[in-house]
Amino acid sequence: MALLAVLKAGATYVPMDPAHPEDRLAYTTEDAGLTTVLTDRAGFPGGGTARVLSLEELAEHAPERCDGPPPSETGADDPAYVIYTSGSTGRPKGVVVPHVNVLSLMAATIDDFGLNEDDTWTLFHSSAFDFSVWEIWGCLLTGGRLVVVPYWVSRSPEDFHRLLRKERVSVLSQTPSAFAHLVEVERDGAEAAPVRLVVFGGEGLDPRMLLPWFDRHPETRCRVVNMYGITETTVHVTAQTVTRAEALSGSKSVGHALPGWSVRVADPEGRTLPAGVAGEIYVGGAGVAAHYLNRPELTEQRFLADPRTGEREYRSGDMGRLLPDGRLEHLGRLDSQVKLRGFRIELDEIRSVLLDDPRVTAAAVVLNRTDPDDAATAQLDAYVVMDGDDTASVRQRASGFLPEYMVPSTVTALDRMPLTTNGKLDTRRLPAPAQPAPAAPAAVPRPESRQVHR
Repeated sequence: MALLAVLKAGATYVPMDPAHPEDRLAYTTEDAGLTTVLTDRAGFPGGGTARVLSLEELAEHAPERCDGPPPSETGADDPAYVIYTSGSTGRPKGVVVPHVNVLSLMAATIDDFGLNEDDTWTLFHSSAFDFSVWEIWGCLLTGGRLVVVPYWVSRSPEDFHRLLRKERVSVLSQTPSAFAHLVEVERDGAEAAPVRLVVFGGEGLDPRMLLPWFDRHPETRCRVVNMYGITETTVHVTAQTVTRAEALSGSKSVGHALPGWSVRVADPEGRTLPAGVAGEIYVGGAGVAAHYLNRPELTEQRFLADPRTGEREYRSGDMGRLLPDGRLEHLGRLDSQVKLRGFRIELDEIRSVLLDDPRVTAAAVVLNRTDPDDAATAQLDAYVVMDGDDTASVRQRASGFLPEYMVPSTVTALDRMPLTTNGKLDTRRLPAPAQPAPAAPAAVPRPESRQVHR
């Protein structure tokens, strides 16, 4: 309701997650130059000259009737929202997105996805995560019913699955990491959720994780769509309907650009590359954000002019390649490469090999150092959610597909992957790789882990 009120008043909303550290909340308030903060968080930290109002206080003083919102001169090109995303400097940066971008996103998807007033959506994600833009306005602008998921329900796959059934949710938006937990709930025998459309975003999808879902949700009854997107390009850029055949093949395609959007792949000098050649993804068209707030130099570096057409485009920092039919393959972040003993390694390649193992349902790979100051102590550590706990055979199988220097030093089995508040994999909460258990006495297992192989 607060977001609607802000927009009806002709203002711009800047969402903040109450769970974020006080320093981040104060920084965002000051950097955005906020004049008013609406919150239900007790003891909101000060920042700049903003007036802090509690939602409870506003409700107490609200008039009994209202004749409608005040006259507004807000135009389509005026900012609708500013969402802060992580920055390489250690401080988040605000992305300014106009009203017209959101309307263009809805216009590009409403017919293809069959969105209408009969749909029930969930608001699963924090409003400070841009996936919420799709959930909130995708629902309300198409006349649907929006179910706000309580935080504690979003953290429990079992409770969330019950909510999907109780509320008869038809449109579900998820990150792959969060959805993997729902798949496990249904594999354990829960009644199938009544969802007709699943939209993935926020992180890369390995479609092989969907095979158990397709067993209970035929493609004729539930459409699964993988969407690639970036905060700076208004949530979504491409769409790929995922079929059982694609899941079996492990396809990395994220589909064609949405109507009104454009995608090209370029070399480090910005020159467009031909189909089949990997490079950096550039996004143009209707979704490109206005700029970074108060960051003119960074805006100039990332928001550029397409040398072919002159239209504005965003340099994503993501790696991909175009297929001959114009679909885009997303190959991960350019900065997801690591260097180990002189070798450049793509962590997503190792993760993909681990997920090829039919026993593994989720995987993560990180580069760790046993001594932070000594590069010689660096090693690759893998984490898997799997049937059983034979991590030694998982590592042995991977060694048959990867060169020696890419084989993880450890493979640790987890009950489930830790997630951030946005539903993405939280690598900071991965446990330290357990040491191999000695013959005697038996080692006490670490929390969240069952077995490790080195």
